[in-house]
Amino acid sequence: MADYCYNKLDFLGENSVLAIDHFSELGYDCPPFLNILIDNDAVYFESRWIPPLRDLQEIAESFDVDFKLVYQLPNERIKEKYDYVCMKNQKLDLAAEVLKTMISEATSVEVLEGIAEVIHEQADRSCVNSRERLVLAHLAERKFNEINSNTHEQNQNIPSSARKIGR
Repeated sequence: MADYCYNKLDFLGENSVLAIDHFSELGYDCPPFLNILIDNDAVYFESRWIPPLRDLQEIAESFDVDFKLVYQLPNERIKEKYDYVCMKNQKLDLAAEVLKTMISEATSVEVLEGIAEVIHEQADRSCVNSRERLVLAHLAERKFNEINSNTHEQNQNIPSSARKIGR
């Protein structure tokens, strides 16, 4: 039988209400989140053995929110704390902030490819450190997926007779 970890989760940011609503839609039990209760803009839940940090980070990234988690491991008296800052909200040096803005304003895959080259050049010149490069790569991948998703939706609206094969 599993031992349970008790968790209190607070979302921070403009979209925190959306993240809380996401937990409301999960219902009472939706593994790895068990016995979900929402009270005063905090989410309380149990998890088996340890907090589901990877799942929480994915939720935070999908809603562009940060979170603070307080949890108590099974058979422990001390409550632990874990703070997570969404990739979009990471503080970066000036050169990386400029690249982050360029990524968010990109409208095509070709533009993103050009930005990727600039990121590599900046990294080679030591203007962007490895942590910033990781953050920028994550944001570029999200933007790439967003652009591809929008392109796919637009292609679905084009009648099949008007679509070009092989393009």
